[in-house]
Amino acid sequence: MMSNLNAIEENTGRSRTLTADIENAVRAELEAMLKTPIFAQSGRCKRFLSYVVSQTLEGNGSQLKERTIGISVFERANDYDTGDDSIVRVTANEVRKRIGQFYRESGAAHSIQIDLPRGAYVPEFKIQPANLSTDPARTEPLQDPLDQAASAGAHASVDPLPHSHAFEEVPLIPESAADLAKKPEPSLARKGLTLVLVIVLLLGAIMAIFGRWKLGRERAGPDIWSSFQRANVPVLICIDTHDIQATNPEAPPDRQNFVDLILRKQIIALDDAAVLSSMAGVLGKKNIPFRLASAAQTSLTELRRQPVVLIGAIDNKWTLRLTQNLRYRIEVANPPGSGSGKEPVARIVDSEHPENDQWKVDLGVPFSAWRRDFAVIARLDDTTSGVPVVIEAGLGEDGSIAASELITSGAIEAQLMGEPSCRGKSNFEAVIGTDIIDTRPGPPHILRLNCW
Repeated sequence: MMSNLNAIEENTGRSRTLTADIENAVRAELEAMLKTPIFAQSGRCKRFLSYVVSQTLEGNGSQLKERTIGISVFERANDYDTGDDSIVRVTANEVRKRIGQFYRESGAAHSIQIDLPRGAYVPEFKIQPANLSTDPARTEPLQDPLDQAASAGAHASVDPLPHSHAFEEVPLIPESAADLAKKPEPSLARKGLTLVLVIVLLLGAIMAIFGRWKLGRERAGPDIWSSFQRANVPVLICIDTHDIQATNPEAPPDRQNFVDLILRKQIIALDDAAVLSSMAGVLGKKNIPFRLASAAQTSLTELRRQPVVLIGAIDNKWTLRLTQNLRYRIEVANPPGSGSGKEPVARIVDSEHPENDQWKVDLGVPFSAWRRDFAVIARLDDTTSGVPVVIEAGLGEDGSIAASELITSGAIEAQLMGEPSCRGKSNFEAVIGTDIIDTRPGPPHILRLNCW
């Protein structure tokens, strides 16, 4: 029989203490888990699981809160916003999945099983007492000290019954065939009543299941990909591109022909290509077929034929157009090709509070001086194109990378499921921010979220 032990606070405020044998077995099980490829491939999950197990064994289970873990394990600031930064919740969900995979794929017997219950950060240790003893002569299972004390107290306070008062086994006497024949058959009325009761119970069970299903749908937030999975045609990924300009007018004609005919004067930025690769990976895992097209060469007629994913903002005309009716719209001053001779300035405007001008990027500033970048992630049933649209649009390339990380990690979906204002809604829009550290984007943060 399996028994569960975890850090349980006594009335005195002290942490429940485990025996040395149990602690050693838990640490050995943890070490074995972390050496497997399931955990070895994720440094973040290894650090999380090592920390919560060691803290629990040291009696600090009551201190395992989201903020404490974020500060101690992921080096977040003491005042960081857990609502905007979901790294602890996302990592906990990933650790639960990997623990389940570890025990499913392990064929060996485990004297200790480590588990992380849903909704908590304190691990539980499922113990098989008989497997903990290495002494063949030892027949009693190991017990936790508190369990031993409880058992001892129970034996001390209850005297065993004297033998004369003990219950004796009474043999069962089989009924004769005549006695069996005398038993009346169930009446038709009783049979009918039983059938009615069975039908009523079945109907009640069906109604309960339907009620829970309906309640689950009402509580769930927007589902990003369900309409894409139901589409009968490949999804269109519409990405921004950049024109190649001939920098040397004296270049030989054959070189110019190469640019015109092979590259077609259009390229994709390296970071945009990384974002595109991540998006293709997400669609591939969900078995959603897709095709790729340039935003500059895509017409509205083409856009209306299938669900659409829009990547990029400044050079993607469809991102700019389809966000105009949203609360958080993207605006670009001096857009590419405008002939102004100035570098573009992109911003995210809050339509309800347009005076707040805090989310903007000036491409005229040297990139080494950038400190923050921003992006929009949205899923909407667009009225302009008449199809479901997912938007992943950074003002700069670092903003696009930050938005891509939220989508590929599943963090944005976890946020939607846990947001009360998004329950029962099908569309959402989020403003994303990221700090730029050594010219690379840091962890993404959800700055604003709007569901409808």
